[in-house]
Amino acid sequence: MEPIDKLSRLLKNTPLNALAGWAMVLLLSLLGIGNLIYSRLMWTILIVFVICIIIAPAIIMHKLSVMPWWYFILLAIIPIVGSATAYYFFSTSIPFYLSVATIALLLAAEISWFTSVKMNDRFAILLVITTTLAISGLLHLLQWLLDMNLGTVYLLNGRTPEAINDAVMYEFIYAMIAGLVAGLIFGWYFKSDKHAGSIKVPVLRSQEETNYVTSRPPAPIRKLLGISDEKQKIATRIMQVVLFILVIAGILLKDLSTAVNATTGLALTFVPNIITRKYNIPIDTGLVLWLTLAIFLHSLGTFAFYDNVLRWDHVTHALSACVVAAAGYTLIRAIDIYADEIYIPPKVLFLFILLFVLAMGVVWEIIEFVSDELTSGLGYNAILAQHGIGDTMMDLVFDLFGAIIAATWGTAYLSDISYRLADKFEELSSKKSTR
Repeated sequence: MEPIDKLSRLLKNTPLNALAGWAMVLLLSLLGIGNLIYSRLMWTILIVFVICIIIAPAIIMHKLSVMPWWYFILLAIIPIVGSATAYYFFSTSIPFYLSVATIALLLAAEISWFTSVKMNDRFAILLVITTTLAISGLLHLLQWLLDMNLGTVYLLNGRTPEAINDAVMYEFIYAMIAGLVAGLIFGWYFKSDKHAGSIKVPVLRSQEETNYVTSRPPAPIRKLLGISDEKQKIATRIMQVVLFILVIAGILLKDLSTAVNATTGLALTFVPNIITRKYNIPIDTGLVLWLTLAIFLHSLGTFAFYDNVLRWDHVTHALSACVVAAAGYTLIRAIDIYADEIYIPPKVLFLFILLFVLAMGVVWEIIEFVSDELTSGLGYNAILAQHGIGDTMMDLVFDLFGAIIAATWGTAYLSDISYRLADKFEELSSKKSTR
């Protein structure tokens, strides 16, 4: 039995819905022309992009009456209409990010319908939440880069770096709230039977790339590093001992930041061992060393090096981003292997990993910001200190750098773990179905 494509519920084929949809497309077209006349190129490009997403099903399926349900279109365009007309009628940017989430959902659905990429409604919702956070980070990163290199004033408008950073953090929080709310709304929508539609979207059969699906690591990581498996284990144990010493030092010196970061980091270094023992998923010692090194350098940074060693935070962010990207790659590949209705080609997976890491980078910056606010309010030194907008944006730059390394390297050295994790998914699913 062919699985139901719940994403097709986003479409409707009725005269009334088509009339509403094309009316809103006409409105967007007029706004696009007006913005082009006034040289507001960014808004013009955005409007054209949204119009293309809205009308794509009608064009590709050769039915002008097939349009997304009108309230999805309305949710997508209201903030755009407000901003494109320079009439700001929202007190926060949450509606803007709800619009981003809706556009991301429509785009994800169309990619699934009309390309070799395949995804179900749950994966699409996860992608929507991730994309909403990533877009917020990317938007502010681009604005900062333009301000720094071209003299624009999107962010750097005379305020102090700390004030600008606080404003950006609130934008990140709004994006997170909007992404989660949108995910809940879309999840409810797809589960509700009354929204089941009669649109039959033509399914393109994906042709999976054999080498991609069956690939295994070409060589253990120890050959890349040039050191033996045993020496890697010893290096990992040494760093774990130093982390334990940092925990004790943080407690004795009443250094809350060092104590918390070293304790958390030390606990995380044992996660690969727990995964191997509990779920029988062997993890290469080189990967364990890589994870431990990222945690170790971050904990050293909180103890002394962040304030005293130039670029130390850039190194740690790049390494941490590699770890996050590796985790994201492993999980998404495992889901891809396990679920028949999901297929993510390598080039698309590369993009998904970048979005995932950028989203996690935004979440990390939010955690740092909230942690700073709470600890300063309680009279303690910051556990995860931020140092202005420049520091935050450079963190995101190195997050992307680390993500590119891991996403490029992942196909060769992480696929085996993904296959074992997919097998575990299958095993758990079998146990659940026999109950």
